[in-house]
Amino acid sequence: MLGQKHAALKGQARPRAAARRPVVSVRAAAEKYDYIIVGGGTAGCVLANRLSADGSKKVLVLEAGPPGDALEVAVPAGIARLFGHPVLDWGMSSVTQKQLLAREVYLARGRMLGGSSGSNATLYHRGSAADYDAWGLEGWSSKDVLDWFIKAENYAEGPKPYHGQTGPMHTEQPRYQNPLHDEFFRAAAAAGIKENPDFNDWSHSQDGFGEFQVFQKKGERADAYRTHLRDALKRGNLKVVTGARSTKVATESGAGGPRAVGVEYAMSQFGERTSAHLAPGGEVLLTAGAVHSPHLLMLSGVGPAATLAEHGIPLVADVAGVGANLQDHPAAVLAVRAKPEFEKLSVTSEIYDDSCNIKLGAVLNYLINRRGPLATTGCDHGAFIRTSAAHAQPDLQLRFVAGCALDPDGVQSYKVFGDLKKQGKRWPGGITMQLLAIRAKSKGHVGLKGSDPFASPAIDINYFQDPADLATLKAALKIARDIANQEPLKKYLEEETFPGSRASSDEAIEEYVRRTVHSGNALVGTCAMGAVVAADSLKVHGVEALRVIDSSVLPSIPGGQTGAPTVMVAERAAQALLGGKPLTPRRELVAA
Repeated sequence: MLGQKHAALKGQARPRAAARRPVVSVRAAAEKYDYIIVGGGTAGCVLANRLSADGSKKVLVLEAGPPGDALEVAVPAGIARLFGHPVLDWGMSSVTQKQLLAREVYLARGRMLGGSSGSNATLYHRGSAADYDAWGLEGWSSKDVLDWFIKAENYAEGPKPYHGQTGPMHTEQPRYQNPLHDEFFRAAAAAGIKENPDFNDWSHSQDGFGEFQVFQKKGERADAYRTHLRDALKRGNLKVVTGARSTKVATESGAGGPRAVGVEYAMSQFGERTSAHLAPGGEVLLTAGAVHSPHLLMLSGVGPAATLAEHGIPLVADVAGVGANLQDHPAAVLAVRAKPEFEKLSVTSEIYDDSCNIKLGAVLNYLINRRGPLATTGCDHGAFIRTSAAHAQPDLQLRFVAGCALDPDGVQSYKVFGDLKKQGKRWPGGITMQLLAIRAKSKGHVGLKGSDPFASPAIDINYFQDPADLATLKAALKIARDIANQEPLKKYLEEETFPGSRASSDEAIEEYVRRTVHSGNALVGTCAMGAVVAADSLKVHGVEALRVIDSSVLPSIPGGQTGAPTVMVAERAAQALLGGKPLTPRRELVAA
């Protein structure tokens, strides 16, 4: 338990759109804060820790979900239970996508202290140096950000170039190894792909196959709640309220324009609203992520004027870029069943017995050694590949899984598994390659469905707006098939289940991709630097005392998972807030 001052979420249902807008009163809390952090996710945990460290500032964190102490969060293999979780996940989906055969796309978003760092695949990737240089923003080139990546990291494998060992962000090499991992590496080499010993070493290109480093500490998930916030909760100047849904950033007009003065929040959809206020000179820091940060801005009157007028929201600041520029990693899957004599090699066979019950040996291995199949999210080996020689750097990330997907959408696989368990059937063995367009060019947007803050955001993920992303995934399936057909792997495999041997023509592959494409859970860009916030401060254009500090400020998506860049942004912002200096180009590290 987090103590009486941390309100736990007890049986609260996932927010749904209200049939009517509730009539509520707003009660002002007596205490005032130097910083009100809206969202206890990755960036929120970093900021809460840093800004409260010396005890001189009063810090409030408002988090809609519960604490992140659940066992399925701590154990990496517990990711299987987090997709669509009734409490720990927001349960969001896109609006209907016509280009995807009129489907909605599920978007996994962690709803707990730690946010999506508590529910993601734990993969630690920064992208490449070229990703940051391409932003073209002063102070955000690869030379400017590299020191902050190193400073934030605590790499378990000893001194190594491009890695740090003094930060709170724990990373290590995967602690689970399967015989099929080595066979995948041999097959990748046979297919003409080189080995890459470290995907976060910017002294060489990102291309190649190898192990993916992970956000873990001795086999336990090292999410931002565990690494940054949990030990800080004892500080008297830090207050964390869980189960608190922020509904509006309160603003007042002044001589210099509108200024944030606090945040309204509610503990339930129809409950009384509470208003937390800033102390003189204080600031509101939005850290709610690429969906909820722009959503809350618009609900607060900050966004495109026409959109706000359409929903009857009084205009505070006309900022056209709020909610625009949404980017993600669209993903597709190739899965192949194993021959009967090799089915026991699969990670799923190491975890589950023939009745789909967890094996005692797997549990004991994890509890005693922090190793074995429970110490992995399953996809910590793979490759970065250019699907065309015309690409300056890899456009494809291949995540290899030593297990056979039960559905072409990874989330649905676990639902199918639930049905197998009910029927007393086992999870069949095999391999899966999840294929992500990691430098996707398509852009969607986050909008409003209404002015009710409990209504879900309107998320248009807009995959394949740029045909290059579709081309990447179509080519990726052919590359994955080529790897699976190399003799080091081929001898273990029997039947391609997804997309299946009948999907052989270019048209059939395209239909499969459109029908099954799913999210790589890397949403960024909706409060982009330059368009919505100033690059040198992350302050929202047109509103004083209001900043956005999370993945939504990234102007274009890095070619890798977005947890590490989000931590980097938050660390830099915290240092700037503490030092009262702008985010300017620098090479020297400032002591924390």
